[in-house]
Amino acid sequence: MSSTPRRVEDFTTPFLVTTGVTLFFALWTLAALGGFPAVLIAALTVDRLISLIGARRAQRR
Repeated sequence: MSSTPRRVEDFTTPFLVTTGVTLFFALWTLAALGGFPAVLIAALTVDRLISLIGARRAQRR
């Protein structure tokens, strides 16, 4: 009764597209509520967080 596992679908591209669309609308909403400086602050904060996470993951290796 043993069978080899079958390949599963690759959902990487749909995930990245959905994440991009969600980020676009989030920044668009933030721009409408707080203006362009709020978008810049949010984008820089997200960029710094991603860089920090990457640096911590690199240290673990």
